[in-house]
Amino acid sequence: QGSLSQKIVVQYLPPRTLAMSAQGLPAHILALFTPRPPPQHLPPQVTKKNIKLAGCAEYVEFFSSAANPPKEPWESPLERKARRHAEKLQAHKDSQKESITAYDPHKDPNASGDPFRTLFVGRVSYDTTEKKLKREFEVFGSIKKVRMVYDQKGKPRGYAFIEFDHERDLKNAYKQGDGKKIDGRRVMVDVERGRTVEGWLPRRLGGGRGPGRLGKPSKKKQKKLLAAKEDATEKEKEIARKEKKEDKEKEKDKKEEKEGGRKEKEKEKEKEKEEKKGKEKDRDRDEKRDKDRKEDREKDREKDRKRDRSRSRDRSRDRDDRKKKSRRD
Repeated sequence: QGSLSQKIVVQYLPPRTLAMSAQGLPAHILALFTPRPPPQHLPPQVTKKNIKLAGCAEYVEFFSSAANPPKEPWESPLERKARRHAEKLQAHKDSQKESITAYDPHKDPNASGDPFRTLFVGRVSYDTTEKKLKREFEVFGSIKKVRMVYDQKGKPRGYAFIEFDHERDLKNAYKQGDGKKIDGRRVMVDVERGRTVEGWLPRRLGGGRGPGRLGKPSKKKQKKLLAAKEDATEKEKEIARKEKKEDKEKEKDKKEEKEGGRKEKEKEKEKEKEEKKGKEKDRDRDEKRDKDRKEDREKDREKDRKRDRSRSRDRSRDRDDRKKKSRRD
């Protein structure tokens, strides 16, 4: 096989490759790097195959004549989430109806004492005790009883009731005790509303006082509030700019109307002046014509007088000559 490949190389390789074989590479290896013959040249395809087109009238009989099925309702993930939340809320409200009807704070055995001298303290730390609360609120007056509310497992719920001996002490604690820091948490203070306000419901039944005292918002909320304020101010500025532009355009229109009326009036006045000037010119022309005519008449009269004088002189001369002739004769 080696001898055959060498023969083929000798037949087809150019002299340069043969010369390279003398440098150390055998001819059968140099044959691997020889270029292939050029591809066959074919003329471009001009004619294209025509596509056969046919109608679908033959297959109309196979179409179904039944009505379209009803469209299945599609629900997006956000709509599904909102629906489930609304269903849960409605179920919670339905379950609360019985407890709302059965709620009566006056019949509660734990709620004892005068409600008008009882102070509600919320957002209390779970580590605070009744003694600590009593020590903190004894500053405002003498305390009769402190009751911390616990759940069924004996854990604190985070709020308590403090009964004072006098109503004035309750008022002082209500005014000055809100936001007081106890065990690292700021408490919220309010009067007892369950037995003093009719129709009042606690927060677990959908009522409550509301947000009450709010602390400082977080940095994200501050940024959002600032961005919302900036957007609102920009919108107000844009509205004010638009209003100013409209007012300016209206003023310009009014000024243009006024200027147009003034220009029209000035044009009318100019026309009247020109008419007056034309009339005065016509009068001057008529007067000049009359004067010229009078002067011409006077000149004609003077000429006639001069002629009459010259004629009378000639006549008188002729008479004198005739008289002289007659005397001579």
